[in-house]
Amino acid sequence: MSSELATTVAPPLAQTLLRSDGSPTTIGPLSLPLVPDAGRYEFQRILGVGGMGEVRLSIDRRVGREVAFKIARRRDARPAGDRFVREALLQARLEHPSFVPVYDVGTDPDGEVFFTMRRIRGETLHDILHPTDATGAARFGRGRLLGAFAQLCLAVDYAHSRGVVHRDLKPANVMLGDFGEVY
Repeated sequence: MSSELATTVAPPLAQTLLRSDGSPTTIGPLSLPLVPDAGRYEFQRILGVGGMGEVRLSIDRRVGREVAFKIARRRDARPAGDRFVREALLQARLEHPSFVPVYDVGTDPDGEVFFTMRRIRGETLHDILHPTDATGAARFGRGRLLGAFAQLCLAVDYAHSRGVVHRDLKPANVMLGDFGEVY
């Protein structure tokens, strides 16, 4: 790949993770393709907006599935963009059933960094604990919620065993799926 078709995003501080055997590994500079496959992602609608980026429901035409396409917010300065890249790389390296898998990382034609991940369906723990109607929480019994909490604790323990601390763990960032999934 020629240098005209790639950009390097180097986090100012190296991010160290722990491998499964406990040995350290470092996330260093990342070379990202400048333009994804032309027409690979078909945007459907915005799923949400957060502090660092916007998540869009998209179709990955290469494999024919819905994905969550997260793109860094244009207003972000360089340090925020570096944090966005580190988020994508950390998430991609955390292979656990409760962490959303990352499928792709790159930059769009405008040079904005993006990553794609599994499209998650379900309800946030916040919405379950603070329903807008009287029947909202009734669908989730105490046993199911305690089981979800146990899964959440195991996911946090896994991340900590890899040297990763979430720093924004709250009910609005925990999703419960219809089939017992906890993300």
